[in-house]
Amino acid sequence: MTDSKTLGVGSNDPYLSGVTPDRPDMAHRAIEGRMVAVSARSHDARGLSLIPQRTRCLRRYDIHELIVTDESGQGSGDTVDRVAYLGFFEITSGGLLIQGDELLIADQMIGSVIGFDETHLPNHLNIVVSAAQRESGRASGLTLNDPVIFQPVWNN
Repeated sequence: MTDSKTLGVGSNDPYLSGVTPDRPDMAHRAIEGRMVAVSARSHDARGLSLIPQRTRCLRRYDIHELIVTDESGQGSGDTVDRVAYLGFFEITSGGLLIQGDELLIADQMIGSVIGFDETHLPNHLNIVVSAAQRESGRASGLTLNDPVIFQPVWNN
């Protein structure tokens, strides 16, 4: 039988047990990268399951997917249906990504991170961003090698 201690979830997980605050209060540097693929797709009933954890570490050279939604009030543990795919980016300077950090691509403010979906792990992480407009990367005018920055909203 598998229990929460075996899986590393439940009472051992600081997010699920309430030990970690809603917004972790730590200074962290910006994460930087470059677009390696630009998408033209969107979906109205995607069913992305945002994990309860509000932080993820992103390592240099890893590639992850950027997804936007115009659904309001979504966050950790919620399901997101209305999405548009921006594309994939490669990390050039890794770090800690915290829910609420802002995504800029080619100096354009895209929106704020609302959560993470692990459907495709270990291949890549889906990073879900709340945006005013649900537009794909192509519709937003993104191009290959555009600079990607996750800017912390709080730092000391």
